[in-house]
Amino acid sequence: MNVLLATDGSASAESAEALVSAIPWPEGTHIEVLCVDQLLEAEVDLPLDRAAASHAAARAEIEGRLAALTQRLVATGCAVRARIVFGRPASTIAAEAGQLDSDLVVVGSHDRGPLASFALGSVAAEVVDHAPCPVLIARRSSLGPIVLGQDGSAGARQAEDLIMKWRFLARGPVHVVSASPLIPPWYMTVDAGMSPAMDGDLIQEVIDERRAASRRAAAASVTRLLEAGVRANALVRDGQPVDVLLDAIAETGASLVAVGSRGNTGIARLLLGSVARSLLYRTTCSVLITREKKPAEGKPGPELTAARA
Repeated sequence: MNVLLATDGSASAESAEALVSAIPWPEGTHIEVLCVDQLLEAEVDLPLDRAAASHAAARAEIEGRLAALTQRLVATGCAVRARIVFGRPASTIAAEAGQLDSDLVVVGSHDRGPLASFALGSVAAEVVDHAPCPVLIARRSSLGPIVLGQDGSAGARQAEDLIMKWRFLARGPVHVVSASPLIPPWYMTVDAGMSPAMDGDLIQEVIDERRAASRRAAAASVTRLLEAGVRANALVRDGQPVDVLLDAIAETGASLVAVGSRGNTGIARLLLGSVARSLLYRTTCSVLITREKKPAEGKPGPELTAARA
C-alpha cells in the first residue's frame, strides 16, 4: 500500500503525523512524507538577504522534524521516505499522489507552519477535489467508531468498500447513517405563474418513499459490512444529510466520518453543494473522502489491500 502523508510542520499537522504513526498498516506499506516548501508572504516583504536567512532557518527546522518523524514511522515496520519539494501545496500534493500511485493521501486540517499553510479552504479541500485517490483529513491522533454516510451512490459504496478492505480503519463499530431529506416548504406553495402545490397525499407518498429508500440503502450497507466481518449498525434519520451526519457523529462519539463525493468542482459544486465539503468545515473528527470515479477518468481505482489481522 502506498500512503502519502503531507505535512507542513504545524501543530495541526501533528494529528496527521500521530495518526499515521499509530495505524497498523498492511505489511509492505510505503509511506511517502511530503512537505511542500513555498515562499511565505512575510518573506516576500523582507530584504533579499534577510528573506534567505529566514527561509533557511525555517527549512532547517522542518528537516529536523521530518528526520524525527521518519524514525517514528520506520519503527512501525513501514518503508519510509521523506522529502521537501518546492511548489504550490495543493496542486503539488495532488500531482505527487498521482506520480507515486498513492492509495491514500493523509493531510492535517489547518494552521500555519514554518514553510507552508495547509489552510483548510485553500489546500485540504482542493486536494480532495483533485487527488487521484481517497483523502483522509486527520483531526484526531487515533481511530475509533466510524460514521459512514450512505446514500446509495457510487461514491458512498466506494467509502464502504474502503472500510471493508482497509481493516485498520475499523477500530470501532461502523454506524451506517442514511438521511431522508424532507420536501422543501416551497414545494407546498402555489407561486403565480408556476405549477400548483403538491397535494397532501402525494407529498406523504414522496416522503415515505424517501424514507424507504434510505432504510434500504442503510440496511444493504450494514449487511455487506457484517458479511465482511465488520461490526455495523444502521441509523436512518429525517433531515438534511450534513445535519444528520453531524448529529450521528455527536451521538456515537465517532472519531472518523467516511463519505463519498460526487467529484463536482467549480460551478457544478457551487450549484449542487457538497456534503463532503460541508463536513470538512463543520466537524471536529477526522474525515475520509472518496471521490466518485467516472469511467472517463482513466485507470480504475487503486487496488485495496487487506490489513494484517
